[in-house]
Amino acid sequence: MRWFTDTEEGLASGVEVIEAVPSSLARMLEAREIAAALVSSVELFRRSGFIHAPGCAVIADGAVESVRVFSRVPVEKIRNVALDTSSLTSVALTKIVLSECYGLTPRYVPCAPDLARMLEVADAALLIGDLGYRDYGPDLYTIDLGTEWKLLTGLPFVYACWVGYPDRMDTELVRQLQAAKEWGTRNLVRIADGEYERLEETRSRARHYLTDVMRYTLGEREESALALFGEKVRSHGLV
Repeated sequence: MRWFTDTEEGLASGVEVIEAVPSSLARMLEAREIAAALVSSVELFRRSGFIHAPGCAVIADGAVESVRVFSRVPVEKIRNVALDTSSLTSVALTKIVLSECYGLTPRYVPCAPDLARMLEVADAALLIGDLGYRDYGPDLYTIDLGTEWKLLTGLPFVYACWVGYPDRMDTELVRQLQAAKEWGTRNLVRIADGEYERLEETRSRARHYLTDVMRYTLGEREESALALFGEKVRSHGLV
């Protein structure tokens, strides 16, 4: 999104950038208050009529390092899981992985994203984003959901994509989103260096995450992975 706010071409595009949590963006998108939103990929399957912008997404091919389940008991003994529900995609992925990779059907409890409190009420906890990326020491069992998905399917995982209705996310807006993605990928180090203090991270870890872990181009393998995720969320009754 920095292209829209930090470049002359982006500023001249006439596109207004609105920042909000994914759940709020999804509501605005459904109400047609906004033309497109970068939201959890599961939104594509929760509502009919949405399309996604080709070529642009937030992806990891294997370990994602920021979408993880932390457990105080061995994985096979997990009976309940506290969920950070700020990402419905990660919640769905947790349920798919624990079911298909470990044969588990634990009880799920929505919780505020605070690991200590989550582990007071459950055996394990899902954390995402900045909190999921932190190092909590060697005493917890850790499941990286990106790693598990890759072992299960052989494919990368699409965590978020640009979603909208076909009549609002037109050809010109898609072109602008693709231009923003290309500019962003060329400026990842600059973006990391401007964000790491706000995220309470080191410069090296911020650079590693944005440049080594995450991917941003939605190609054929990623489209296949997205379609397979859609099949699995439906077969598991998650949408």
